[in-house]
Amino acid sequence: MVQKKKCDEQDVLVVRDEKTGEISVVAGLSRDGTPKRAPAKSENTSDFLRFDRNSDLMDSFFRNFFRQCKEPSRFGFYRIAADQVENLLGVMKELLKDPEANKEILSAHKVDTSNYEKEAKQSEGQAKETASSDDASKTQANTEKENVSSEQTNEKKNDMEQKPEQIATEQQAQTAPGVKQNLISGNDVNLQELGAKYGIDFNSMNEKDMKALLNYGKTGLVIVKPTFGGEQIEIQARLSFRKDDNDQLQLVPHFVRNEPKLDVAYKGYTFTPEDKKNLLQNGNLGKVVDFPDKNTGELRPHFISIDRLTNEIVDIPTNKVRIPDTIGKTPITKDDKRVLYSGIPLRKEIELANGRKFTPLLQVNVEQRGVEFVPGSTRQAQGQKQNGDKKQTADKQEQKAEGDAGGQKKQQDPNYWLNEDGTIRRLNTYFKKELTEQQKDDYVAGKTIEIKEVPNKNGSGTYTAYVKFDFDKMQPRSYRNNPDLKQAKEQIPTNENKVQVAVNEQGKTHEATKHTKEPLSPGQSAPKNEKQQKEQNAEEQKPKRKARSVKM
Repeated sequence: MVQKKKCDEQDVLVVRDEKTGEISVVAGLSRDGTPKRAPAKSENTSDFLRFDRNSDLMDSFFRNFFRQCKEPSRFGFYRIAADQVENLLGVMKELLKDPEANKEILSAHKVDTSNYEKEAKQSEGQAKETASSDDASKTQANTEKENVSSEQTNEKKNDMEQKPEQIATEQQAQTAPGVKQNLISGNDVNLQELGAKYGIDFNSMNEKDMKALLNYGKTGLVIVKPTFGGEQIEIQARLSFRKDDNDQLQLVPHFVRNEPKLDVAYKGYTFTPEDKKNLLQNGNLGKVVDFPDKNTGELRPHFISIDRLTNEIVDIPTNKVRIPDTIGKTPITKDDKRVLYSGIPLRKEIELANGRKFTPLLQVNVEQRGVEFVPGSTRQAQGQKQNGDKKQTADKQEQKAEGDAGGQKKQQDPNYWLNEDGTIRRLNTYFKKELTEQQKDDYVAGKTIEIKEVPNKNGSGTYTAYVKFDFDKMQPRSYRNNPDLKQAKEQIPTNENKVQVAVNEQGKTHEATKHTKEPLSPGQSAPKNEKQQKEQNAEEQKPKRKARSVKM
């Protein structure tokens, strides 16, 4: 079996158009010698041309570039590691907005192309010198040059334009167009063997978890069934791949703990009482801690958080976290970033694309490698701590009712119900009912949507639910009454439902249906079937008892 080249032995080239200031990533070479470019966004990583450090692909690229491109000085090239491309792209784009001011920082990444340029000029000079020797040799030289150039052009066309697919073939199995390639392939790990060892059914793992696992991320909670002492036990855990000291991939199960181990030193650092309070309250340390780099020994600042799913203490270097320039419509200033990069939480008013404003607590989350809204922070900011125990009970009941809409995913990711830019994520179904396009649009706009004929939990009839995004809890919430009618204690039912509400919810009686045993359906004002009609008639035909007088 051919050993696949590892992603950590590859580079990609960030290219800056010095005329327009456009920043992108090299995806190949065009016929005119200009670099093919892909937008410098993490979702385009499958289009990026990857250069193996042990091959001459990058040399070939630049030789062809300087030989063919008419304006080679128009482009500046910067090398970054392929396995860090998602983390570094945002930083590089920011630095390259002003390359002169950031010259010192960029020097470590800038590709020195002077030798390629010199080589191209020498080749051009030699060709001219040979061509001017005499007319005959000139004709011959030009003919040979045209033939060679034609062959090179065809080779370069086939070579450079198809290079990403060729590299994918060398490193991983070739993927279909538009499908992002995983950083870890089936040839790098034996999932069948690992599944047997740990009792994991990788085939039943959902696509999101599998994608995270094969791209050096963590899965959500999955069932692991390892065997100890000949007996198989069932445990919940998150899974990830890490490389050992021999550069071999190892599967790491992150088991669920009852509580985080805050009384034990973490990588040599002892948590103070204030640290423990911050970790338990917000899930983040509230500052950065220096840990030595495992390769160089150099001290680097790290964020420390608690994995909310497993209670495991986790950390990440600050330079591997990207803080966005905007959240929703709200710009994140340099001062904001300075606070967040120092590990300190930041209270900031956020305006979403739909105009909705709220004031959450922002902080860096290690698991997300980015900024999160601290769960419950909006509610705290607005002083809405009312009847804590009752609210917890209501939350549990609501979570159970909303399970089919993604309750489990909500638990795994506090920001699951929001898009990356802070806008409300679109719903397609709720309570197992397909939403109309109008309902989807209204929900995303922060409006209340009405869902009819939602089955009661006990199976007795249906009711109308009202669903709206709750900015306090950062998730959708369902109501029996329209939450927009704030001044009314209860929603005024429609004419067709007045009887149903009065009988089922207010305990009143209705003469035409008072002897039926089942709850009334929406719009019902008379027995709805033969069974109810018999119940009603049977009670009406019973002899009425005379009222007894009371002796004084």
